Amino acid sequence: MKTHAFVRSNASRALENGRKKIEALNIRRHKKTNSLTLDNYNDSSSDDEELITRKNKNDNKICPDFSCYLYFLFAPTLVYRDEYPRNSRIRWNNVFSNFAQVIGAILYTHYIFSRFCIPVFKHFNTDSVTLKVFIQSILNCTLPGTLLLLVGFFAFLHCWLNAWAEMLRFSDRLFYKDWWNSSNFSNYYRTWNVVVHDWLYTYVYRDLFYLLGSKQKTLCQFGIFFISAVFHEYVLAFGFGFFYPLLFIQFGAIGFLCFFIKSSKNNNFMNLILWMGLLIGLGGLMCLYSMEWYARQNCPPSSDSKILDILLPRSFTCGMNNFQNKSFKYDQIKNEF
Repeated sequence: MKTHAFVRSNASRALENGRKKIEALNIRRHKKTNSLTLDNYNDSSSDDEELITRKNKNDNKICPDFSCYLYFLFAPTLVYRDEYPRNSRIRWNNVFSNFAQVIGAILYTHYIFSRFCIPVFKHFNTDSVTLKVFIQSILNCTLPGTLLLLVGFFAFLHCWLNAWAEMLRFSDRLFYKDWWNSSNFSNYYRTWNVVVHDWLYTYVYRDLFYLLGSKQKTLCQFGIFFISAVFHEYVLAFGFGFFYPLLFIQFGAIGFLCFFIKSSKNNNFMNLILWMGLLIGLGGLMCLYSMEWYARQNCPPSSDSKILDILLPRSFTCGMNNFQNKSFKYDQIKNEF
């Protein structure tokens, strides 16, 4: 994302710099060809040297140095600028405090998984999985899923980014806004992660808006959700080692539809609806991803092909076998409730 932002911001400037250099060389060749006397040639040569020197001095203003890219590579922002507002000094106490809180958040995340996730799902496919157990697992995962959301938000968007901003004396530290007070999902998406939102708006939405036109605003917004969903799914697929497009469906489809839900006059009620949606969605994500993870540990491969085994959810085949072997029928499902 940073590389795209750097190239996207400087491509036009580099092309303009190259065009000016070509023009300067053409002028020099033209003067050499049309020079009538040696004196005129020497005069034109001196003029050319002065012109080239002036162009070279302006090159640094047109194309940034490598130091600009290196600073941008570590700066807590995804939108490239040649210069950023800087503080006068580094407060190392804040740096160490933020990194210590990141470590504490990682340890607390380990506790959440050890307490709420591993004991529930580690025996997946060895115990009977019924519809009642499945629904209870989703509801039981709402609290730890929400805790993971808050801990991840605090650790990365607050502590980690502020620590790097302090070390680099980066003073523009609007990494998030008050998303917890949002009364609709559109405001939540804009304020949850300001860093990524600014990148999507600057380098994706504006380009799509320019290419498709103002009448295709909804299509531009869908493009934003689709690209973001693909990126999230890409990270999870390589992190887990299997393809399970649950987040892609939840974010790219359901999240896009929720984007158009407008807030009513009662903002408190809509804020409650938003938090209920987050609780259920996060609970479902944690439950289903945990089931798939332990299905990969306890269940046989769903296909002889390695590629198909990565793409096909193994928890579905294990669940279907359990449903058949454990007499998972409609009458017994009805009796469970």
